[in-house]
Amino acid sequence: MSKDAPGEAARELLRRDGQAVLEALAATLDRHDAIHAARKAIRRMRALLALLDEDDFCLARDDLALRRLGKGLSYMRDAHVVVETAARLQTLDGTVEWRAILAALMARRERILQRALRGDPEFARRRAVVEQVMPHMQQQPWERLRRSGVRAALARSERRVVKAAARAADDGDDEAVHRWRRRARRLRMQLDAAHVLGTLHGHVHGDGAVARKAKALHKVSDRLGWMQDLRLLRNLVRNLPADIHKATALEQIDAELAAVKL
Repeated sequence: MSKDAPGEAARELLRRDGQAVLEALAATLDRHDAIHAARKAIRRMRALLALLDEDDFCLARDDLALRRLGKGLSYMRDAHVVVETAARLQTLDGTVEWRAILAALMARRERILQRALRGDPEFARRRAVVEQVMPHMQQQPWERLRRSGVRAALARSERRVVKAAARAADDGDDEAVHRWRRRARRLRMQLDAAHVLGTLHGHVHGDGAVARKAKALHKVSDRLGWMQDLRLLRNLVRNLPADIHKATALEQIDAELAAVKL
């Protein structure tokens, strides 16, 4: 294989992340952390697939299957995220009473998980999705993957991030901010993948600039993620009974949101 064909590395990345999804979904302990790990691996797989030339690779159905799988896990993940966010806020300000709210959120999280497991025992159906797409992805003509194509795809992703950031700055609504976060996170994952594929060697910006860009994207993603988590928590807390100290909790959430800068 020539030095301009990084396909074997891409194939291995997909195989590794596919296996990570299977192992996470098969875990019986710490299911919430396992679901988070599965969703991260799915996002990495889809970020890599987005770097491939559609004329050479036939992976649209696999990407759609992975997208649906990740979306199907999101409700369980969000139920856990609000518990983590409330716990973090509790540590930030010990004067706010979060115990009753946390208990309600944890009970909700457990109900959602158990309902999902009843519908898909041991997540066997979800694991079957990954088991079906992995062989097809491994059989693709990976020898056709070229560094120049990956770099062009990275440039497209970067333009999408810039556009999403501008739109979020203009209106700041939840969907625009969420889109910016998704695109920034995907570009960061694509830069990580491109580094492993060796497609950034000799890049005009240099490895150091690429590393700094990835770090900046990570910070943006974390900041926007915190904003999204706070908004999700606020929407849930607002619907809780008034007698569990939700007024002061909402004040703390709003204060944290006001401190987040786009």
